[in-house]
This record gives sequence, structure tokens and C-alpha cells, in this order.
Amino acid sequence: MTDARIPVTVLSGYLGAGKTTLVNHLLSNPGDRRIAVILNDMGEVNVDAEKIARENDEEGVVDLSNGCICCRLQDDLLSEAAALADSREFDYLLVESSGISEPVPIARAFTEGTADSEVDPRERFRVDTMVTVLDAYGFWKEFDAGETLPGGAQPETDRPLADVLVEGIEFCDVLLVNKTDMVPDDVLDRIESVAERLGPRAKRIRTTYSAVDPDEVLDTGRFDFAAAKGSAGWKRAIADEEADGHDHDGDGGGAHEGDGGGGHDHAHPEGAAAAHGVGSFVYRSSDPLDPGGLAEWLDDWDGSIVRAKGVVRVAGTDEVIGVSQAGPSVQAGPIGEWGPDDDRRTRLVFIGEDLDEARIREELGGLAADEGGPTADPGAVFPI
Repeated sequence: MTDARIPVTVLSGYLGAGKTTLVNHLLSNPGDRRIAVILNDMGEVNVDAEKIARENDEEGVVDLSNGCICCRLQDDLLSEAAALADSREFDYLLVESSGISEPVPIARAFTEGTADSEVDPRERFRVDTMVTVLDAYGFWKEFDAGETLPGGAQPETDRPLADVLVEGIEFCDVLLVNKTDMVPDDVLDRIESVAERLGPRAKRIRTTYSAVDPDEVLDTGRFDFAAAKGSAGWKRAIADEEADGHDHDGDGGGAHEGDGGGGHDHAHPEGAAAAHGVGSFVYRSSDPLDPGGLAEWLDDWDGSIVRAKGVVRVAGTDEVIGVSQAGPSVQAGPIGEWGPDDDRRTRLVFIGEDLDEARIREELGGLAADEGGPTADPGAVFPI
């Protein structure tokens, strides 16, 4: 049966990645589609929305400013989408999120609705494609240790750039690797190899000035919420490793899924990623780690780890410590308590370039707490 609901493409990507350029490109090349647009910006004045409205007089353009549609403006997003559908005829909705928006909450708002909104988006809309526009030059600089963004520019936000970049790659159907004219081909190959590890499900397309065939990002039918949520590289690494039967218990150094520390990767076959030194492995250990030592270790980023994700058992508490690292940005803290039947083991996935797996395993193994207890109060290191 034909789905008569209006399809939605959501555009994510950090500030300056090329989202607005992509919107203009799609409005100039709509084919037989009538496209309406909702533009989100954190500032009080959405300059991009005004520019697009001026250049596309025939299109419905709605400006959602001074907030983020992944959190505070979720209800406004649904209300404006419904109002658009009531006020004008269109057969495709394009949503450009702000530069610090998380894609998952936006997708969930359209697929499940929100508790405070009277609008049930499922009656009139369906998410068709989640697109992330990646600034290849910015990504290269952010994950090259010691490098800075062009001109030393830093965003005025508490949200680290690396977090935004990684989450956008992990949850998307199509990844546009943009600004390829600013990055050497060998570096582009490395970036795509890293992107493949982070979000193996996404289709990757290289672009300059966000010029892409509209059929690659509109009416693709690629969106699947459950598949997208479960396809992040760190989740796939754990699932594949367990399926391979390498769910051993550690001896203080963690379960070894490698080949004696040489970086052999059971979670992914050898291929383009391996050729560029991009790999991943899963660290497991039943030994509780010293919280102070763990905090110091997490802060000492050597540039090789692009993504680390998982849970850690620390000494002196029943709290589960969640760890999420994206490049130089690290977040760690309690995410719940271990239950009586839980498998109380540290489980961390590492994805990166030229990872020294043996060294990382040895260092983590050396963080096992002494029998006398942790050398630091867990609640002081990871506020509980």
C-alpha cells in the first residue's frame, strides 16, 4: 500500500558544515516535489532562514529560532509542521536542525510524538531519511591531535565539537562528506574509514558545496529507527564480538579479542579501514577499576582514540559508570546501579586510528583497585 503521509528528511551537522547550502541546492532542484522547510537556529535571529525565504519566494519556509529542536523546541517543531500542512500544499518536508542538535531526539519526536504536544506526527508525517553533513576539513582538524579549527575558531557552546561530529555520524542514513576540495584525497580516505567504523550503516557520499543528487537524500526510504539506533559502530563491535564467541572473562587485563595485542579485529573484516590504520576492539574486565586512576587515564587523550563507549565497574560503589569519549571530549559518570543479577564487568569499545591495543589493555589492567579499596572516593571523582 502507498503511504500517503508526507515524507521528512532531517539535516544534521555542525555549524558551517554546509546544511543551509544543501537546503538551497535542494530547493533549486526539487524535481516534481513541492518542498516545505523548517529551519532551526540557536540564535535569536535566524539569518539563514531569512536568506532562504528571500531566495525561494514560492516555498514554505518556517523559522524556529532561539532554541534547539532536539530538546526545548520539540513541541514547536511538531506544531509548526502541522501548521504548515494545514496552510499550504506540499509533498515533502525538509528540516534543518541547529548546529548542535542531536539527531536521535528529532527522529523520535516525529516517530513517537512528545508528551506535551497535542500533535500526533505519525498521522501526517513519516521520517524518510536522516542526513548528516560532515565538514571534512573540520573533522580532520578536530581529530588530528594538536591541530585547531580554521582560524582558531571555537563555537560558543558547552557542547564539544567532537561529540556533535561523532553522534551525527553514528545516527544517519546518508552521510555527506562535504568540503572535499579542502582536504587531500588520502586524508578523505582516512576520514571515510573512520566514518565507516562509527556508522557502518550509512551511505557515504563525497560533496563539494553540498551538491548532491536530490534522489540521494529525498524519498530514499532508508530510515529505520531501530536499525539506526542499533547500528552505531561501538554497538556493532560488541554484538559481533559476542557472536564470535569471544566473550571471555578478563584476568585484570580484560578479555582479549585480538591476536596477542597486535590489533586483529574480529568485529570487522580487513578492508579499506584496516588499510588506513582504522580499527576497533572491545575491552572487558571483571576487576573493579580505581576511580581516580580511571579519571586520569581518560583525561590523557593521545589522539588515536576517535570513539570510546561503554560501562565501567569502579571500586567503592554500586553505581554503573558510563563512559562516552569522542576525540578529546570525555564524559563519564553514573548511569544507574548494578543489579544483583547483573554482569558486573567493564565493557568498553575503542575505535580509532593506529590504536595501540596492547598498551591500552595493559594500562587499563593496571588500574585495577588494590585489595584495600580505591585510592580515591568514587563520589568525588564521578559525582554520584
